[in-house]
Amino acid sequence: MPLISERGEPSRPGRSLKTAGEALEALRILGAAVQGLTADELAVRLHKSTSTARYLLNTLCQQGFAFRGPHGARYWLRVSPPWGHPWGGSAAAEHAPPGLLTDAVAELYGRTRQRTYLARPADGATWITDAKGHQGLARVPGATDRIPHQQAHALAVTKAIVALSPELQERVREECGFRAFTGATITHPDRFDQELAQVRLRGFALNREEFAPGFCCIAAPIIDPSGRAAASLGMSMPHRRFALHSAEHIHTLVDIAAEASRRWRDDRTGGTGDGRARPPVAGGGERAAETA
Repeated sequence: MPLISERGEPSRPGRSLKTAGEALEALRILGAAVQGLTADELAVRLHKSTSTARYLLNTLCQQGFAFRGPHGARYWLRVSPPWGHPWGGSAAAEHAPPGLLTDAVAELYGRTRQRTYLARPADGATWITDAKGHQGLARVPGATDRIPHQQAHALAVTKAIVALSPELQERVREECGFRAFTGATITHPDRFDQELAQVRLRGFALNREEFAPGFCCIAAPIIDPSGRAAASLGMSMPHRRFALHSAEHIHTLVDIAAEASRRWRDDRTGGTGDGRARPPVAGGGERAAETA
């Protein structure tokens, strides 16, 4: 059947680039692969060689559409394309202004010199969409850019979001299974609910060697103009540094996350609020040190 133009007349399909078509098909396949894909798996789907599939995946990574897992075997579609808005979305009012969240990650790293992260929920998982850290700074073993619900009970960046989202909290309780990653991991739903209640009270979440021995994390929610926890700002560090500096790092983190939330709100409302609306941190520095 011939193609029909907008004027109702038969039209001929335009010329196309074969390699561009293959890249777009690889993007479509990758987007439908919840568990990610290897080059071998993509090659089968595309009826191409593994080397061709690998070149396509590397191109998608270099252009910001995909990322490769920590061991290099599997690839995933990024939670947002390079232009910064969720797939199928637009620059709607609920999306953060360009650079705002990236600035928060960079400021936290600059003030603490610890590895810092921005996490956002999407597509049945939580995604690390930005991170800062200098060479030689230890990474949390086993942590990847995609955090499935099965890990949400053990990581601060997910707790900070889940605590303020009843719908997400219910989903995580149903799916996570409460696996014990270390001896400190929360492994009971009721205990997890208590932990989330503490997050809401304090305004920040903690991971004290719950995901990997020797590593601790702190995270605070970033609130969008509708009042939703749209992201979390987090940082990781060795247990020794956490024990010595957790109170000051908590206050720095909460302050920056609250400022990002305020700037986001003011950007949408045209406000110029001078005060920093920070989440509640019960008892100030003494309480922060006590909970750590």
